Amino acid sequence: MRHVNLGRIGLIGMLFLLIGGISACERRPLTDKAQIQASATTVTNTIQDQGKELTAITNSLEKSQSLYVTEHKEKPNENLLQNKQSDVYANFAKRTTAMTTLTDDYKKLSDAENTLSGFAKSKSPNLPTEKIQDLVQSLKIIGLDHDTFTQFMDEFTKAEQKFYADTADMTDEKELDTAMGRLSQYYGALYQQMEIMQANLTTARQQSRELLQELK
Repeated sequence: MRHVNLGRIGLIGMLFLLIGGISACERRPLTDKAQIQASATTVTNTIQDQGKELTAITNSLEKSQSLYVTEHKEKPNENLLQNKQSDVYANFAKRTTAMTTLTDDYKKLSDAENTLSGFAKSKSPNLPTEKIQDLVQSLKIIGLDHDTFTQFMDEFTKAEQKFYADTADMTDEKELDTAMGRLSQYYGALYQQMEIMQANLTTARQQSRELLQELK
């Protein structure tokens, strides 16, 4: 019996050692510097992706009117936006996908902003506080840009859907020109907003690179 008890004690001891070894190998929390570096890297990479998404949206908008004019002549009396085989619908779908991805990427920037905000008021002499504050402010502006652009795009999409429904069986060129003219007002507003977004994204990306350089 004594030998059995010693064996059990030895087995229990080995289990404690194994558990202790696993705990020691567990990932330790990131340091302040590492958290800032991770967030700044996320900003840099995500902004690059958002630039591509804005380009895709711009390209889609630029093609919209010319595609409509061509297909409306080929397929009169048809709502092209509801025809999934039409070029108009394919172009609309690309823009919708790009907009969805843009919004998903903005959430990544928002998370990075929240993390960086926690360090923006740090008094640690080892952290580049001013550069963190600059980037946080730019990310806040990007948030406002995104909200505004989303509102514009939502309203444009409603107007676009109404335009395709109203002009499906429209043959009078003067009426068509008038309807297209109304829709065109949105294009100007969207292009202007995207230019502003691109400028602010470029600023934030440069700031994130400078922050990463400072943390080396």
